[in-house]
Amino acid sequence: MALHASTFANSMRLLEGELIHELVKDTPSDLQLLPSMLLPRDRWLLGSALQKTIRRGLCIDATDAALTLYSIDAEYAWRRLRVIAIEDVGIGDIETVATVLAVAGKRALRRTFGDQRLLVLLVNALCVAPKDRTACDLLCWIELSPAVARFRSELLCTPDRWEALAKDDCAPMWRRAVAMQLVAGFTIKTREGYQVVTRGDSAVWRRIVEALKPHPMVAFASLRGSNTESLNIALPFAQLYRDAANRAPLIRCEGETQNPLRIGRFIAPAFCMHTRVGLRALRLFLSRETEFHAELIRAGATDKIKALGFLLFQIESGLLDRFEDYAPEVRTEAERAELAHYGIFEDADAVVLRMMLKQRMPALDAARRRAWDAYEGEIADGVLSL
Repeated sequence: MALHASTFANSMRLLEGELIHELVKDTPSDLQLLPSMLLPRDRWLLGSALQKTIRRGLCIDATDAALTLYSIDAEYAWRRLRVIAIEDVGIGDIETVATVLAVAGKRALRRTFGDQRLLVLLVNALCVAPKDRTACDLLCWIELSPAVARFRSELLCTPDRWEALAKDDCAPMWRRAVAMQLVAGFTIKTREGYQVVTRGDSAVWRRIVEALKPHPMVAFASLRGSNTESLNIALPFAQLYRDAANRAPLIRCEGETQNPLRIGRFIAPAFCMHTRVGLRALRLFLSRETEFHAELIRAGATDKIKALGFLLFQIESGLLDRFEDYAPEVRTEAERAELAHYGIFEDADAVVLRMMLKQRMPALDAARRRAWDAYEGEIADGVLSL
């Protein structure tokens, strides 16, 4: 067993070396290393813009956001890129994802070959890559679903079952993913901070990854993808979903991603609920759209702003330029879990809310413009420091 473990570890190291070699051997010399426009030095807004533009394949916008974010906090820019790689590209282009994970944590190597140059090169590679959010959707499903939370609570009482369940080809995929999450180490966010529920067991984690027999790049990304908000644990199961699909995965294109509305110096979807401007826009929108506000209440929303934020993600912020479509049921369960987490349990209510929000997107974008104008005014007046 020790020999086998050593062989597996060596194969991962060799793969890492090959990924790094391939990246640096033909790095273009004409990469854009300065932003084409001056952007606010707001790390949350820049991080959101980086992610939304990579999803849409907008290389120039993504490069601008990445370089400005890098100038504020280089290590945060690299950490954010690790998360984006698994969350939005996943096994759609697993070699690029694995390359990001191989390079991001190696400061000395990045300095040797040009830190900004490598960052821009990988941002552009993620932009042009086919996207796949199945791993992220699966993780959202198991982290936010009330039904899954009840199963997890039961499973916590029998840690001796976790490894076998994660390997069990006959068990539902979501149950296997929950077991994998507990083995890898599970932490929850509370009002007081973060609470460690289980501590990771690297030996068991490695055995499970080996037993699932994923593509070597998937295995590498799973094992090297720590500190990516647990997204790495779902990658092998995304491959299993893909392998089990009863048809060849289709590459679908969402054309509306290529010409998004722009507000100020960002595409409108960058103003999500995790940014100061986006949160203000959602509040402005709800204060004026009384009918939509009332429908959220009627549907049972326990946190109207966050429920609105997830609805907005489902119809706009999560759009991808090109993506593989092979596990639509996982996306459906993720959307259910996202809304159920904030009190909206009925599919019919979710459909009505999404339809109403689509009709009111001009009003939402108007709220974003007002929020952006106020934001810029506060920066100019020195009220807001970034």
